[in-house]
Amino acid sequence: MSELMKEFLTFRLKKEEFAIAIDRVQEIRGWQDPNPLPNVPVFVKGVIDIRGTVVPIIDLRERFKLPADFSATTVVIVVNVMTQSSERTVGLVVDAVSDVQQFDLNNLQAPPDISNTIDSQYIQGLTTIFDQNQNQKQADAKDSVDISEAKSNKGQMVIVIDLDKLASEGLIEQISQAEEGVPLRNG
Repeated sequence: MSELMKEFLTFRLKKEEFAIAIDRVQEIRGWQDPNPLPNVPVFVKGVIDIRGTVVPIIDLRERFKLPADFSATTVVIVVNVMTQSSERTVGLVVDAVSDVQQFDLNNLQAPPDISNTIDSQYIQGLTTIFDQNQNQKQADAKDSVDISEAKSNKGQMVIVIDLDKLASEGLIEQISQAEEGVPLRNG
């Protein structure tokens, strides 16, 4: 794999597809109610204990001002993020995990400045993925592309999130200070 190709874990928030670097993913867990924290933003659901480590749980849906409901596919992606002071483990609540994809970092498009729900400062870039059948058709067609077929080859837009920028706003430090006084309940 070249330096410019990188693997990403794709996931869904409502109808939108997002991606984070796979090398930052520690594990994927089913939803469990976290222990609440006082005086934190509404999108911080609390903390959980993962093998002796206190992990804050951030609902990305609420963080990006999307409606949040919990279903059988709701999961927590446990990731490692770099804050201003150190590396931290954080859980991100998402609607569903999709797949692992490879993206060429040179081909990421800059985010538009028109989104009113997702802060573009957290977006590393945008790309499009096609299902395997569409990729094969494109490879087979190469130079001779039928215009009607090209219109039907719509891919899924993917928003690539920069985890470090998401954490660098001081949110993780704020949660860390709040969690110091909260005892964990195991079991």
